[in-house]
Parts: sequence; C-alpha cells; structure tokens
Amino acid sequence: MDDSDSAFGLASVARGLSEEIGPFRRVLLNTSRSRAGLKSLPDAQIEILRRLFPDRWESPTVLGRQLGLARPTISNLVRTMERDGLVVRRPDDSDARSTRVGLTDLAREQLHVYDIAAEGVLVEILDDLTSDQQQTLRDAIALLGRIRAALENSENAAPRPPRKG
Repeated sequence: MDDSDSAFGLASVARGLSEEIGPFRRVLLNTSRSRAGLKSLPDAQIEILRRLFPDRWESPTVLGRQLGLARPTISNLVRTMERDGLVVRRPDDSDARSTRVGLTDLAREQLHVYDIAAEGVLVEILDDLTSDQQQTLRDAIALLGRIRAALENSENAAPRPPRKG
C-alpha cells in the first residue's frame, strides 16, 4: 500500500531525502574531485563558487546571508579563496565602502573540470540503470529543483503546523 499521502508516509520520504542527499553530495564531490585531480575545497567554498558562477559579483554580506554564514566566517572564507586565487574583490559601483566578490579564471576552470568529472562518474553509473529508472531520475531532478526553491523561499517564512494525517 502506498502511504505517501499520509503524514507518516511523507515523513518517511522526507527523512529518506534528508538522509540521502548530504552523503550523496559528499561522495559525488569527493569522487569527482579525486578523478579530476583537483585540490580538496571545503563545502562552504564550493557553495560560494557555485553562487558566483559563471560571472556573478556579490558582496560578502549577501553571500553570507544566502549561505547562512556569520560575517567573520564569510570574511575568512573569502580571504582564503582570494589567497588561493579563486576569487577577486572589486569595489562596489554603488557603494564605495563595500566590495563585491567574483570568480577568477582559475576558479571557472576548476569548476569546469569538476563538472566534466562529475558528469562522467554519473553517466557511468546511470548507464547501468534501466530506461524506467533513468526516466524516474529525470523526473526527480525537476522535483528536487522545486523542493529546493520551496526551501529557499521558506527560510524566512513562519513555521507551518504539522500536517494532520
């Protein structure tokens, strides 16, 4: 019996997503990084790179807010990434007291190399799945994007009461 419409069934799906997504992301990142021969970067740095890719410029304050990081943490991350040649700072055109952060060519190249490696790793695995399983994953990508957008939109929203089953 499919209980996905019941509160218990949805809780089970939610728990499963939560339990799988973090480890999936980490193992994909580590496997792809290793295969591409790239330096290991902390997850927070990778999140910053992704937020700036390909040519966005953001203030450290905005990046910190988007990633839920404290000002000292984002400052240390940006300083380290600047030292490592991954980001550059420039004055904010609208506020001379502020700076914006953008990617270097090195960072763009490393993200490109990583993306090619990640795609290769996943294609090898996905190729062993049945057509139906591959279609299920295609459908899941859109749903995961929708869930991510809802999570982003709900970060500042008031909590909803639990759903009654």
